[in-house]
Amino acid sequence: MMQSQILWPSEVLRPFVHHYWVMQADASLCMELKIMPMGCMKWMFHRGIPFAINGVFDRSASICGQYASAAHVGMHGHTDLLFVFFQPYAMKMITGIPSEHFNESSVGMDELEMPEFHELKQQVLEAADNQTAIRCIEQFILHQLHRRDDVTYLKQFITLAQAVELHPDLSLSGLADSACLSERQLRRVFSEYIGLSPKQMLRIRRCLAASRMMQQVEVTDLADIIYQLGFTDHSHLYKEFKLFAGLSPTDYLGHLQQIRSEHLLA
Repeated sequence: MMQSQILWPSEVLRPFVHHYWVMQADASLCMELKIMPMGCMKWMFHRGIPFAINGVFDRSASICGQYASAAHVGMHGHTDLLFVFFQPYAMKMITGIPSEHFNESSVGMDELEMPEFHELKQQVLEAADNQTAIRCIEQFILHQLHRRDDVTYLKQFITLAQAVELHPDLSLSGLADSACLSERQLRRVFSEYIGLSPKQMLRIRRCLAASRMMQQVEVTDLADIIYQLGFTDHSHLYKEFKLFAGLSPTDYLGHLQQIRSEHLLA
């Protein structure tokens, strides 16, 4: 049996942290999942048995970079997990490391050879409860932000993130115009701060929007999704979605339904 909960960051950190997700499962858990990319980076703290990502077992505390396609996650045994989901641009501001460094990988915090991250790992893993762990995380993030000057660009990053979220059908030039950047500048900013190309990010947000809409309508009736999100036709939607999720729209919805029927996903 699995229990999960979303927790929200303090107001001062909302421009940087999207949300926290905690999940606990007993030793009988055995689950294979396709996890679609969300266009954001994460911290993962495993206080139970770490799970396998694309066949590689994760560490007890790690930084999860951007994935451009679905990851295969296997959970086996007792799980006690705390995720920190960041705003797309926030990781470089906190770590000082270009986000592209973490692409398609999960990097252990101890591998960074930064003592402050080892300390954070110990505090979170030893915390008495989730609220205490989150307080440690928020104090750490605030301290890191005060050490860096990237926050001077925060308003511009927020504008970019909102444009992608609200208009996943935007063209590259339209996205550049929304942030008052040239297309060349936009590509550099995305690589350094977001860890994806602008086209990859727009593709992820468009396929995520399609998945949310498909869960609300019959999968055989996709005309509105195709029209609203700027896909050329049914074939274009199916091709893009399969590249993104590793499954066709029909198979992906079946995957979600199976997990829900086993009371493993709210």
